[in-house]
Amino acid sequence: MRINSRMERPIIGWDEQSGYPNELANCSAEHSGAHARLLELAIEMESDFEPYGKGSREGEHWQDCSCGCRHFAVLDGPLGADWGVCMNKNSPRAGLLTFEHQGCPAFEAGTEMHRCLDGIT
Repeated sequence: MRINSRMERPIIGWDEQSGYPNELANCSAEHSGAHARLLELAIEMESDFEPYGKGSREGEHWQDCSCGCRHFAVLDGPLGADWGVCMNKNSPRAGLLTFEHQGCPAFEAGTEMHRCLDGIT
């Protein structure tokens, strides 16, 4: 993925680490390094919301996975706060590692839609 992390925290690159992803401490330099690695690995699609793709948050369909999409299966452990896999067979992101803000036009609200108030996550 071309997007650079906007994090200002110290980062220890994934290749410099020896631990396991599920043992990372939230907000640690190691966690930031793992997040940066996933950003590198995640596939960008035109349908993703900007800045990840060409999708716009304007209009009726502005929600991304972080808004409680019922098809977003979060990863276990500390990386699950931001990452998951899309389970919507009608989505261009179906079966793909997905950063919660990438989104897609196939968003479907689940029971946690309240997480996005007024379009702000």
